[in-house]
Amino acid sequence: MRLTHKQTNSWIKSGQMTGLIMFMSISTIGQAESLTEQQTLEQQANQRIADFSQALKGQLKAAIKQGGLINAVSVCHSVAPAIAAENAKEGWTLKRTSLRMRNSENTPDAWELTQLQKFEVINASGQQAADKPIIASEYIVNDGETHFRYMKAIPTQELCLGCHGSNVEPDVSALINKTYPNDKAVNFALGDIRGAFSLQKVISNPAQSMTATTKLKQ
Repeated sequence: MRLTHKQTNSWIKSGQMTGLIMFMSISTIGQAESLTEQQTLEQQANQRIADFSQALKGQLKAAIKQGGLINAVSVCHSVAPAIAAENAKEGWTLKRTSLRMRNSENTPDAWELTQLQKFEVINASGQQAADKPIIASEYIVNDGETHFRYMKAIPTQELCLGCHGSNVEPDVSALINKTYPNDKAVNFALGDIRGAFSLQKVISNPAQSMTATTKLKQ
């Protein structure tokens, strides 16, 4: 992707650190959203993530209760994309991606790959506050079109380990390998970065008063 104009302010913030750790400024954007508008877009993105997560978790728990982890694999394969599509409204797109993918259709693009690598560094630093998720937020202008992009890390939780941990049951592992022949999403431990939600939206009428920012938060 070739960027025509771009300004990026990057910072990493921990629960124990109140100062600015890193600031990087590159170029400028002639037209972009205001910070208030950016915060609004972040809230909208987070709401879509919350709706997706709640719906998928409910489906997974019901499937596991009814037929064990075998059913959970089927839910992730067939139901999760439908839930994502339901939350891709009002110009938003929503997907999940990872450095270690299960579904090759979720391969990260260049921007997503950069953010995922940064997420790993932050998580490995041990400074992450449990109640402050790691995110990235940025405006990108390409061929005169402004895109708002947002990512939020997905930490590995207890529910994930049955299909993504290091002790996956043989029958579950066999079904995963059959469904996803190139699966790499195993051997995760509790608290690892499983991947990230990635959302974007084309901004039809960008404001004229603003700069764009990229944020990584802890």
